[in-house]
Amino acid sequence: MIDGKNLRKLTLASMFAAMAFVCFAYLRIEIPMGGGSMTGKIYIGHAFIILSALLLGGKYGALTGAVGLTLADILAGYMTSAPPTFLSKLLIGLSASFFAHNIMHLNELTDQKKIYTATLIASIGSCLVNVATEPLIRYAFKVYILGYAPQIAEISSINCAVSMAASAIPSVVIAVLLYNVVRNNIKPQEIF
Repeated sequence: MIDGKNLRKLTLASMFAAMAFVCFAYLRIEIPMGGGSMTGKIYIGHAFIILSALLLGGKYGALTGAVGLTLADILAGYMTSAPPTFLSKLLIGLSASFFAHNIMHLNELTDQKKIYTATLIASIGSCLVNVATEPLIRYAFKVYILGYAPQIAEISSINCAVSMAASAIPSVVIAVLLYNVVRNNIKPQEIF
């Protein structure tokens, strides 16, 4: 049985997953990259994964990313990208929560400048984790599961790293701003 607090968290995580989905499915910018028909995708969906992790914790942040952006991949026709997306977006939520709650102790902070700094560090940290791990996950998946030639998987991984780095900048800004707006209006104890 789900109690009221967990139901609220699940509802918010679902909303954030839907927002991440919408950002990828409808608001992404595709840029041509090397390797023929490959395109890079810049989008702000990571902002909602990070925001979910900051507000709700690692489990819900991880589920927000894994569910929202995996569904976006599937429904946008990127079926072979869905499994690596699931794992890599799960890691964004877990790492954002880890940096925010285990290292920066975000919920214990009261000084606005320290809260801003903690959310900035957690957001940047989780995006750095994504930029480092997602290309590796995609490379391994393409070579060892799909059977791509290593050279093609390598080009695709570089494309992924560039896209994730470019997407990180607006995602960090939006996540930090939204978290601080929410935090000024809702106390963490009301959510956690």
